[in-house]
Amino acid sequence: MTFLHNLVHDPRKLFLRRAVFQIHLWAGIIVSVYVVIIAVSGAILVFEDELTSTTLPAGLSKLTATHMASIPDVMQQFLHYYPGASVSEIDTPWPTIPAYRLHAVSATGHKFNLVADPVTASLHSQPETWVTWVHDLHVYLLLGNTYGEQINAVGAAILLLLSVTGLLLWWQGLKNWTRALLIDLNRNWRRINFDAHHAIGVWTLAIVVWWSISGIYFGCYKQFVSVVNAISPLQGMVSPPLSQTLSSGTRRATLRAILAAAQQASPRGRLFGLSDPSLRGALVYAQMDLRDPGDFSHRDILAIDATNAQVLTIWHYGQNHSAGDWFMWSMHPLHFGTLWGLEIKIGWFFLGISLSILSATGVIMYWNRYLRDRF
Repeated sequence: MTFLHNLVHDPRKLFLRRAVFQIHLWAGIIVSVYVVIIAVSGAILVFEDELTSTTLPAGLSKLTATHMASIPDVMQQFLHYYPGASVSEIDTPWPTIPAYRLHAVSATGHKFNLVADPVTASLHSQPETWVTWVHDLHVYLLLGNTYGEQINAVGAAILLLLSVTGLLLWWQGLKNWTRALLIDLNRNWRRINFDAHHAIGVWTLAIVVWWSISGIYFGCYKQFVSVVNAISPLQGMVSPPLSQTLSSGTRRATLRAILAAAQQASPRGRLFGLSDPSLRGALVYAQMDLRDPGDFSHRDILAIDATNAQVLTIWHYGQNHSAGDWFMWSMHPLHFGTLWGLEIKIGWFFLGISLSILSATGVIMYWNRYLRDRF
C-alpha cells in the first residue's frame, strides 16, 4: 500500500524512481549528440523534395503534361553519352521535382547521378548536393546503408528507453502533475530550462515514441516484420512472392514493352520510378502512384520479367486488411510527415527541432546539477 500511495502521490520517495532517473540520465548523455544530429537533419528532410528542386540545374524546360519526354527518350540520350554505363533507377518528373533523375553506374563501377530535362531529355550531371548529404547523414550517419541503419536502430532503441523513463520521471504525483505541462517564465533560467525539458518531453512524447519505433523498424526490418506478423498477421503489407519462374536467356524485351505492361497492369497508376531501365538484370520494378505524384502511401509496385515484359507480381502497397497492415503501413508517413500538406510539414519540422531542444535542455540540466560547481 505504501508503494502504491507514494507512486500516486509522491513518487520522488520511491527507490525505483531514483533508479529510473539514473537510467534516463546516462542514456541521455550517451545519445545527446546523436539525438541533436538526427532531430535537426530529420526536420530539414521534411522539406527534402522542395529543397531538392532548388538544386536542379538551371535552364530546364517547364514541365508540361502534353510535351514530356519519355523514359526511352532519356535512355537513348544516356546510352549515346555514356556507352558501357547503366542506370540502376530512374525517377520521373512531377510538380515538386520537375525533372528526370537517374542513378547510374559506370563501366568501372563508379556511381553517379544525372538529371534529364523533362521535355528535351538532355542530360545534366548532378554532383552530390548538401540535401543528399543531409539525407545520408540522417538515414545512414554517413556510414553506408548497412552499418548506418543498424546504428540508427540502436540509437532509436535508446531514444525509446529515454521516452519511457522520461514519462515515469515526469509524473510528480496526483496533485502536482499539471506543473510539468507548462513553463514558468518568471523563474530563473535554470528553472526555465528544467520546465522546458519536462514540458517539451511530455507534449512531444507520442511522436518521439513513434519516431523511435519506426527508427528500429528501418534498421531491423526483417526482425520487426516477424514480431508484427506474429501479433497481427500481415496481409496487404507483404510483398507477394514471384508467382512464376523467371525466363532464362539473354534476350530482353524493349523498354517500351515493359512500360506498356506496367501501365496495363496498373491502369489507374502513374509511373513514378523504374528500376534497371538499362535492362541488365532479370527483373524490373515499376512504382505506379495511385494518388498524387510522389504519394508513396498508395502505390502499386510491379515486378516485371525483363525478358518478355510479363508482370509477375503486383504489390498493392497501401491496401491494408489487418491491424498489422495498418501498423506497418503507417511507419513511413508518420515518420516523415510529408504526405498531408504544408501545415503538417511545418508541424513535423518544429517537432523535429523540439527534439533537439529536448536533448540540449537535458545536457544543460546535467551541467547545472553535476558539473557547474566542478569547473
